[in-house]
Amino acid sequence: MYHTPFFITENLSSNAFSFERRINPKLYVPSVIDGTVDDVQVGDHVVFEDYDEYDVLQSCKGLKHLVKTVYGAKKTPVVIVDNHNHVFYFWYQALANGAIERGATLVHIDQHKGERVPEVMLRRKDSGDLQKVFEYTNTVLNVGNYIPPAMEEGLVGKLVSITSEQALRDHNPQRDSSLIVNIDLDFWAPEMDYIDRSFSLAQTKAWMDRADLITFATSPFFIEQERAIAILKELLL
Repeated sequence: MYHTPFFITENLSSNAFSFERRINPKLYVPSVIDGTVDDVQVGDHVVFEDYDEYDVLQSCKGLKHLVKTVYGAKKTPVVIVDNHNHVFYFWYQALANGAIERGATLVHIDQHKGERVPEVMLRRKDSGDLQKVFEYTNTVLNVGNYIPPAMEEGLVGKLVSITSEQALRDHNPQRDSSLIVNIDLDFWAPEMDYIDRSFSLAQTKAWMDRADLITFATSPFFIEQERAIAILKELLL
C-alpha cells in the first residue's frame, strides 16, 4: 500500500470537504519511499483543498513523496506524511511489524485535536488486514477524525493531547511500554508563535527521544510547506 500514487476523486476522505462547491474535486495521494529528511520535498499536486475563513478556495500542494526514515541513535522509525489521516495506516503497519504494541500511548502534538468521530469505525476483525486499513484510511478518515478509531479499536490505549504551550509544559516527556509520538508541524504555524520556539522544539525532541514510532504531518492547509519542512529538519537533524 502507498507503493504507487493515486487520486481520490469521490466524495470521500479529505476530498469530502466542500466537495459540492469545488470544481472537479480531486486530491493526490503520494507514494511512500524510504529516505532521509532531505527527501521530504513539496510536490506538484494538490493534496488538500477547501475554503478558508475568508471563503477563498485554497488549493494546497503537499509532498512529492511520503517518506519513511529513522531518528536518533536508536534509529526510531519515522513516517512523514502531508494529510494527517495517512498516519493511521502507518500506525497499523508498525503494529504488524512489531515496532509498537497494542494499547500504545499516543502523544499528539498539534494545533488541532484531531478527535472528531468518523461515521464508521474500523472493525477489530479488519485491523489485522493492512489492505482494509489502507482502504479505511483513504475512504473514511480525514485530517480531523483519525484518532478516535485508533482508540476505539484498541491500538491506542492512552491519549496525551498537546495543543498549547500550557499543555506542553504540563506533560513531562516520559518513557512508556509502547509510545507513539504524533506531530503536526502546524504546531509551529505563525499563529502559534506565542509559544517559545526553543522550548517547544526541545520539549518535542524530548518526547521523540522516548518514542517507539514517530509520525509527522506537514498539513498543507494549515502551514506553508517550506516552513513545515524547515521545522521538520530542526527536529530530526
